[in-house]
Formats: sequence, C-alpha cells, structure tokens
Amino acid sequence: MKVSIIIVNHNTAEVLKDCVESAFKFESSDMFEIIVVDNYSKDSSEIIIKQFEQKYSNVKSIFLKKLESFSFSNNRGFYVSTGEYTLIMNPDIIFTEAVLEKLIQNIEADKTIGGITPMLMGTDNHFQRNYFQRYPSVIQFILFQSVLMKIFHKFPKLMNRYLEDQDIEKNNNELVSVDQIPGAFFLTTRTIFEEIGKMDESFKLFWEDMDLSYQIGKKYKLIVNKKLRITHLGGSSFHSDENWWMYARYIMSMNYFFDKNYNFLRATGLKFFSILNSVFVVDVELIKKLFGKSDVYRFRKHKNFLKEFFQHYF
Repeated sequence: MKVSIIIVNHNTAEVLKDCVESAFKFESSDMFEIIVVDNYSKDSSEIIIKQFEQKYSNVKSIFLKKLESFSFSNNRGFYVSTGEYTLIMNPDIIFTEAVLEKLIQNIEADKTIGGITPMLMGTDNHFQRNYFQRYPSVIQFILFQSVLMKIFHKFPKLMNRYLEDQDIEKNNNELVSVDQIPGAFFLTTRTIFEEIGKMDESFKLFWEDMDLSYQIGKKYKLIVNKKLRITHLGGSSFHSDENWWMYARYIMSMNYFFDKNYNFLRATGLKFFSILNSVFVVDVELIKKLFGKSDVYRFRKHKNFLKEFFQHYF
C-alpha cells in the first residue's frame, strides 16, 4: 500500500461520506487505504463507516470509547496503517482531481521535502490562504489575536509578515515553500512521521498541525503544489453561544506550543500579553454590564481562559 489516509471523524457523518466517496472517485484505489478513526461520535457515523468497510476492502475503522484529542486519534490511526506515506486528512476534504500520485512524485524527486499539500480551495473556489499561517510570535498575538486585531487586520503587509502567507498565490513556481501545512491535508512519509515522534498528544485542541509542521520543518521543506487542487469545506466561525470554552483551549495550546518550542523569554512574553489582554477584556465587559451593554460571549471566553491559565500554571 502506497498511502495511508487517516481521517479523524467526530459527528460529521454526511461530510465524511462525501469525502471518502470522492477519494475513490478520483484516486486509484489500489494505491491507498483509508483508516477512519471515529472519535466518539453520537450521530450516524458508525453506520456509514461500517457501510464503507463492507463496500471497500481498503477501508479500516477504529471506534474510540471516549472523546480524545486530534493528535491521539491520528496516532491511533497511524499504528494500524501500512502505507509508505501518511496522509493526515480532515473529513471535510473533497477530491476534485487525482493528486496523490503527483504529490508523491514531488517528494520522491526531492528528498528535502518533508510534507506537501495541494492548494486548499473553498466552496467559493478561492484559495484558503488563512490556513497557511506563519509560525506564531508574541508580535503576532499582539497584532492579530488581541483586542487590537480589528485594527491590524486592515494592514495586508503586516498580515503577510506576521500572520499568514499571502505570497503563495503570487509565486510563479509550481512548488512553493511554506512555514506550515494545515492538518486538513498533510502528506508526509511514514519514516518522517515516526522520526519526529508522531503527533504530540499533549495538544488537546488546536495547534497540533502547527507543531507537526514545526517539528518536520526543522529538517525538511514544507511545500504547496500550486497546480493541484482539493476542496476544503472548513472555514466556518467558531463564534456561538455554545463554544465560548474554545478560546481558552486555543490560547492554552498556543502557550504550550511556545513552552515546547521557544525560549523562556518568548514563552513568558506570550503568557504576559495573553493574560493582559483577557484581563482588559473582562474589565471592559464588567464596566459595560453596568450600562446593560455587556457581550456575554466575550466575557465568558476570556474569563474562562484566565481561570484555566491560573489553574494550569499556578
């Protein structure tokens, strides 16, 4: 088997169905296997996954008994995989052309390539450059993750330098080197995935793919093939009354990334500014509450982050 496609699924039955069917439609079925790791879904995922196993001999499944992290789930899929290449792929990816063989040819032609992806296109047929982030920094947090973000999102040059790679589309080369490949579609070799110790299971939610890129990027190039395209259905906002808790997970994972990969000064700088930012927001919302204008969602997510931060570090 050439490629092991690992898909972590959590309550995305219908999307998963379209994803898997598109792979069999455009790719040669004798060159890949699909391992679906169902992360404790409560929808009709189990029925659909078992239907795939009956229909296709090269589909395997793992059903987790409790909700686990994205990293944990992908690693469990990797343990039962057999492919020479490992593809970490989201269930909201839709194949619109054959890409696997060409991506493999790119890697085999240049052994300095450690990870590769085609262009991620939205349903609007526009390139999703926001998934190709620069490596995080304290400046990035201050400008684009704090209360100042609405101001600095108006400055494309600053965004390109500190937040996201806006030069991919402008580059005339077929293969473009990038800082990070998103976990939506990350193709690497089995050997490299094992070499970097697989995915870090200490990340509970968010930043797992950034860390995967960072570890591989220490020795190898990360590449986007601009001539190949896949559709990525992702990109919807996390803002809702039910998921206010995600902000804390996001910033806590960002702090863990700094603790793991950067020096003490940079890690401490992020802690200081992330706390300062949330304290400021909480205080502002408390004042606004006196006038009946408080944003409850904003207040809850920043208050929750402060609670989780101090419980974790102190």
